Amino acid sequence: MNKCKRTVSWIIMMGLLMTVLLPVTPVYAFSISDLLGQTTGSADSGGATSMSTGNGLMNTLLGLLLGSFLGNISGSPSSGTDKGSSDNSGLNPSAKELVGFYAEWWGEDTSSYNSMIKNADTIKTIAPFWATMQADGTVTDRGGSDHAKVVNAAHQQNMTVLLLVNNAKVENGVTPVHTVLANPALRTKAIDSFEAYIKKYNLDGVNVDFEMVPAEDRDNLTAFMRELYARLKPQGYTVSIDIFPKQNENSDVAAAYDYAGLAQYADKIMIMTYDNHGTWSGPGPIADIRWVENSLKYALDFIPKNKLYLGLAAYGYDWSANGTQSLEYKQIMELAQRYGQSVEWDDASQSPYFSYTTAEGIAHTVWFENSESLKHKLTLMAKYDIAGAAMWKLGEEDPASWPVFRDKFGK
Repeated sequence: MNKCKRTVSWIIMMGLLMTVLLPVTPVYAFSISDLLGQTTGSADSGGATSMSTGNGLMNTLLGLLLGSFLGNISGSPSSGTDKGSSDNSGLNPSAKELVGFYAEWWGEDTSSYNSMIKNADTIKTIAPFWATMQADGTVTDRGGSDHAKVVNAAHQQNMTVLLLVNNAKVENGVTPVHTVLANPALRTKAIDSFEAYIKKYNLDGVNVDFEMVPAEDRDNLTAFMRELYARLKPQGYTVSIDIFPKQNENSDVAAAYDYAGLAQYADKIMIMTYDNHGTWSGPGPIADIRWVENSLKYALDFIPKNKLYLGLAAYGYDWSANGTQSLEYKQIMELAQRYGQSVEWDDASQSPYFSYTTAEGIAHTVWFENSESLKHKLTLMAKYDIAGAAMWKLGEEDPASWPVFRDKFGK
């Protein structure tokens, strides 16, 4: 009997000592009573519950021991803050991803490939522009360099490769993307074509780049992405889509993109926050920072931030009475040098530009993106803590952008 009393006393003393010495344990998604198969706390608490005082000293001791043990094996900080929580105070920002759009404009165009290889320490995903969806649901190859070579080189550098598929343009009054999206059988055929192409070249998924989609196909586009996602996602493929920016639902050019609906059926959503001015407009910023931020804020009302990627331009436009021409950064700098023009900076839009006049007396205005303007765009990525950025396209960019990118995206 005395031995029993001594044992009980020893247990009580140890319990009190452990209660004093053990650190406060983090709160987990499950409670100790869940592990023990017991019911504790009130049924209507709606979350973490306190342990019932009627469960006895042994449950308290066991709870403390289990809590301490689980805290140690989980590696969780003593604050109990979930790494994925929206509260990022005191934590490093989540890793960001740089997606590089990849295109070859002629057979020997290696600019995207060279940029990919040179900056493999920073690029996490490429989206090669290799395929176009036709009105009959088939996919035609756009040609370019050896696809297998590009895919193998990217995979060797631990990059993900997503097939970029665009839609054939309107011809003779026929809108191919409408023809496919409005017909369930053709949607299935197109998805078959996507899947076959991805498997043929050992790709990691798809990037749907359907542009100028008629507003009437809003629900059809969402249905297509739902069906595509149901086909590819269970096989482990990544499904992504490019969307036009907008700041309300009245914009005809972007009305077909149901942000909330598409977000359910895409792993990555690239918002094309460029071409604020272009071939259809007068001279102006390629991506006015105010327009970019407003478009981003609107998208975040419907799209989870961990799926959203900010579109970056690597190019510029040259406007004149002779028309508008798209130029890569290298060509733009050659123009400025040839005509002895210094690059100016527009504070309001945070964009570079300059003007020049040819020997024939034709006035030109050039707006473009460079490392400085891209740096400002990336502050928005950090400010709104979105998944990353996607640049159109590799090989056209200001070389000075890469130190900026490495600071934000380096692997």
